[in-house]
Amino acid sequence: MHLRKGFRLLLILCSGLAVSLEACCSKSGKEGGWSTTNTGVQASKKTVEISRVGLAKGENYLGGEVYYVEGTLTNKGDRAIFRINLAFVFKDTMDQAVLKETRKAIEYKVGKGLEPQKSIRFQVAFDHLPKDWNHVIPEVEVNDVVLR
Repeated sequence: MHLRKGFRLLLILCSGLAVSLEACCSKSGKEGGWSTTNTGVQASKKTVEISRVGLAKGENYLGGEVYYVEGTLTNKGDRAIFRINLAFVFKDTMDQAVLKETRKAIEYKVGKGLEPQKSIRFQVAFDHLPKDWNHVIPEVEVNDVVLR
């Protein structure tokens, strides 16, 4: 009998913890004065311009190959940007996607952020690319923009 009550209490506590974690971690659109663009990718594309995208190759500390996708991001909007996530699509020789990945390109934790009409360079490292990747610069698109 005590075992059932103990199990029931444990189940209630775990359920409460799960609800609390979901409430804390969910993206509500506005968190502590920050807002994400929730009008979709089209609005993000208008807010951020990607230019001068290139590809560089290097070595990590273990001697493995690392590829860097680099470029310039320009804030075309009228509010400061505090984080930009980019979507990268690597393709094979048949022009088929072999890897789709979203990565943080820039993030300002303090300060004014990326102000309107200003630009910043970004560099994102990839060290585990598929063997059938065609070694061409991946497609790069704005995935998410965080404004304040």
